Amino acid sequence: MQQLNAPGVRWEWISEAWNLFTKQWTVWVLMILVMYLIMFAVYLGVYLPLFGVMLAAATTGSQITEPMGSPIVYLITMLATLVIYTVVMWLYGGLYNSAFKQLRGEQIAFGNLFSGGKYLARILGVVVPLMIVYFISSLISPFLYFVLLIPALIFLGPSLFLFPMIVEGGMGTIDAIKASIEVAKRDWIMFTLFFIVLVLLAGAGVLACGFGLLATAPLLFLGQALAYRDCVGMSGAQMQGQFMPPPPPPDYRDYAPYQTPGQPQAPSQPQSPAWAPPNYGSTPTPESAAKTCPHCGATLARAVNFCNQCGRPLRGE
Repeated sequence: MQQLNAPGVRWEWISEAWNLFTKQWTVWVLMILVMYLIMFAVYLGVYLPLFGVMLAAATTGSQITEPMGSPIVYLITMLATLVIYTVVMWLYGGLYNSAFKQLRGEQIAFGNLFSGGKYLARILGVVVPLMIVYFISSLISPFLYFVLLIPALIFLGPSLFLFPMIVEGGMGTIDAIKASIEVAKRDWIMFTLFFIVLVLLAGAGVLACGFGLLATAPLLFLGQALAYRDCVGMSGAQMQGQFMPPPPPPDYRDYAPYQTPGQPQAPSQPQSPAWAPPNYGSTPTPESAAKTCPHCGATLARAVNFCNQCGRPLRGE
C-alpha cells in the first residue's frame, strides 16, 4: 500500500466526484436505478410472506398477543435482513469497482454493477458481525441499542476507507479494518465529518421524491474512491485532483530583458547605430573651403564676398 503525503481531508473531493458523475452520468443513473429496483424486489420477496402470516393470524383471531415482539419474529427478521444486506453489499461492491475503474480513466458499463461477487465475502465479514451485535443488543434492551451507536459514530471516520481497502486494495476483512484506522488517525475528526457530509449529500436526493438519488447516490462511491486515491494511493489513477506539490514558478530571469510578471516593461533607451550615415550638411571640407580670387589670385574663404587682398567683389562680375 503506497502512502502519500496527503494533507488529510480535501473537500474538493465532493466537486470532483460530481464532475466524474457528469462525465458518465447515464451509466451511473442506470446502475443506481437497477440497484434500487433489485433492493425493492428483495424487500417485497422477504417481508411480504412475514406480513402475510401476521395478517392471517390477526384476521383468524389466533392467540398471538405480541407478534412483533416474538423471538421467532425477531429471528425471521434477522434472517431476512441478512438476505437483503447480502444483495445490497453485492451491488455495492460493483459500484465501488465502477468508481475505481472511472478513476483510472476507463469507460464504465452497466454490467459493472454485478461485478462485486468477488468482494462479497470480505464485505459481509464487516457487516454481519455488526448486524449480529445490534440484533442481540436490541433483544436485551433498546437503550443498549442506542448506546452502541456511539462507538459506531467513532468508527465512522475509518469507515471512509474500509470498503475501498477491500475492493481496490484487495485486503481481507481484518487487514482492511487495521489499514483504515491507520489512515484515519491522521485527522480522525475531519475524516468523520467528511464522511457524514458525504452520506448526507448522497441521500439528499430523497427530497426530490426519491428520484434525486439517481444523481446523488453515486457521490458516495466516487467520493470514497477519491479519498482512497489521495490518502492511500492507487495504480493507474488519473492525476487530476490528486494531491501533489505545486510546480515551481517559471524563472523569468532566464529571459532577456528581465520583466516581473504583471508589471509593464519600461521602454528601452534608443541606442545609436553602429554605422552612421555621412553628413551632407553645410560643414565645409578642407577641399571645398578655399576659393581663389579671379582678380588677384589670392586664396579666400568661401563665405567672403570681397577679396581680402584687392578688395574687388567676387560675385556679380
